[in-house]
Amino acid sequence: MTLKRLPLLALLAAAAPLFAQTASASSAEWGASAASAASGPTTITLPKPPPSAFAAARASTLATGDYFHDFGELIVRVRSVKWIEEICSETFPATAETNRHAYEVWLVDNGPFVDEVEGQFLIIDKYWGEASEQARKEGLTVDQLKAKVDANKAGLREDFRARGMRSFQARCDAYPEILLSPQLDLERSQAELVRSVRMGPQ
Repeated sequence: MTLKRLPLLALLAAAAPLFAQTASASSAEWGASAASAASGPTTITLPKPPPSAFAAARASTLATGDYFHDFGELIVRVRSVKWIEEICSETFPATAETNRHAYEVWLVDNGPFVDEVEGQFLIIDKYWGEASEQARKEGLTVDQLKAKVDANKAGLREDFRARGMRSFQARCDAYPEILLSPQLDLERSQAELVRSVRMGPQ
């Protein structure tokens, strides 16, 4: 197995999905009990909340130059935009119509790029097969690769749920507004990953 294949396999098969790192902070970490009168004034510093899954999806990541790794990073970011709409619609049906419309509007500007990234699956099997003889022997198919990518959706849902339903709904309510942010212009905000993927395997 070549070094080129290892990062993508690790990325797609990892137990903790790329954009679904479950929050582990207990309620004690998020609050503090009131100080007693005898203890005098107390300054309470709350820890900075971990980034949400959506924030992670919007965060810029440096490309490694490894096509398979960088494509794995990019395709999950692209699909996360739709996954979040679907997850929100399933959990909070009242947001469904508004969020589906917001996604359709987002596609007006971003559809060609989404099609380009999704189109990599049409050629990735050729790239994958050329990466090593072992890859050809294992016969990992494009459908299997897609399944590994899509497994991230369940982790994303769990991440949202782990943060509490109030926070979950707030994110879903904010979905249309977030789609208008510069970070969700993925072709530009993820420029290094895009450049790496467009170069293909080196």
